[in-house]
Amino acid sequence: MGRDVPLGRLFGVKVGMNVSVLLVAALYAWILADNNFPTLVPGLSTAAYWVAGVAGALVFFLSLLVHEIGHALVAKDEGIGVRGISLWLLGGVARLESSPQTPRAEFRIAVVGPLASAACGALLLSVAYVLPDHGHWALAGHACAWLGVINLFLAAFNILPAAPLDGGTVLSAIVWWRTGNQTAGIQWAARSGVLVGGVLAYLGIRQMQDGDGSNTGIWILLVGGFIAVNAWQQLKAAPMYQLLSGSTVANAMYPDPPTGFASASVADLLRSLPRDTHHQAYPIMGDHGRVTALLTASAIRAVPQEHWEQLKVSDLAYPLDRVTVVRSDEPLMAAVQRIDGGDVRTGVVVDPTGRLVGTIDAEALFQAAEARRAHLHASGA
Repeated sequence: MGRDVPLGRLFGVKVGMNVSVLLVAALYAWILADNNFPTLVPGLSTAAYWVAGVAGALVFFLSLLVHEIGHALVAKDEGIGVRGISLWLLGGVARLESSPQTPRAEFRIAVVGPLASAACGALLLSVAYVLPDHGHWALAGHACAWLGVINLFLAAFNILPAAPLDGGTVLSAIVWWRTGNQTAGIQWAARSGVLVGGVLAYLGIRQMQDGDGSNTGIWILLVGGFIAVNAWQQLKAAPMYQLLSGSTVANAMYPDPPTGFASASVADLLRSLPRDTHHQAYPIMGDHGRVTALLTASAIRAVPQEHWEQLKVSDLAYPLDRVTVVRSDEPLMAAVQRIDGGDVRTGVVVDPTGRLVGTIDAEALFQAAEARRAHLHASGA
């Protein structure tokens, strides 16, 4: 969430917002205030339509937040930490500190999001039903009805059994539970995602060819393409999941990384490194003996060498809230996927007690896969 605008905490979970949310909210407010509401409830002032439009856009994103808070609270109930929630252009995402370890946990965390959206939709439609059908009350009622329908649609869409939607994760959890094979669940959800995404993209193209003057076809095409591409990437990763099934972070991490202190200069840190070190990331320790940041070799190389003496480590290192922290006993593939989707593509590895034991990145996963292939080849498997 390092590039997000911080919004505070909710139920102890940090909430942030990408600047794209402001653009989309402004677009929604304009469409509602300038087009929808004047048609549905004529005769009111321009100010009233704009107040309702802005309020409708804000409540829409609040309902997205409810969806993500549902994921976060159930994850915490399953003993999984939550790094934060980020709202962005196409919705939101709850960033978990670790992946679910059982199909039951994965199912519960995934299904609660669409249920929360459906509950928001039912509540908003109920409010719209009881409001008077005249004047400003009618305007508020139409705003609630619009929001209710949108939330019910999002709930129904999200529960489609297609990766990377929540419904895809639900399908993956069910297959995992029935077969005992997590990779099989991933493959089923990914194949379904490619199919659903392809169908949506086709429908979007057909809608654009019909030329009805709306942008609906473009949006359907974009959403379908997003689903298909993400599902295809997940499907391509499935064989590696199978290859590394049972492998943990400890099997692939770079152990015992050199560490530094925030108050030191970058030059001092480099001088303290062993000459033969292969490490490309250096955890930065605080006074309490815990990791507070991570400095990468790529970040150092991006700064001219003549500045290294004056530049403090604290000025260049990534703060810990931008770094993915994984446990050494976590499943390897799930951990690397979370790291690869974060702000910093190198993660910090701690043992079950929270003690620093290593670092890991995507390259470590490929090295572990090669080692596993070599082992299977040598054993004739």
